[in-house]
Amino acid sequence: MTEHKSTVDLSREELETAFEELTVHFDKTVRHLEHATRLLARQGIEQAQSLAWLKEIRHAAGATAPGISHREVCLLIRDMRQKAMEVQH
Repeated sequence: MTEHKSTVDLSREELETAFEELTVHFDKTVRHLEHATRLLARQGIEQAQSLAWLKEIRHAAGATAPGISHREVCLLIRDMRQKAMEVQH
């Protein structure tokens, strides 16, 4: 195990080296946090887009009532697709 010295016991050179290492660690941590923040923002945008699409699908299916279930929406969409297929043929 590495023995840790008190900062009082370190030479100026050792303190400067420790500070440089700390700075490198800090910079890496900041870059990781910035990357994670960008990923979270992108995920939020994608989730908002998905919710907008879901709203459009529900509206197109006539499923705008607040209590309608996901299954009911799926059944409405399936019925609409079947009717559209019948009209095409």
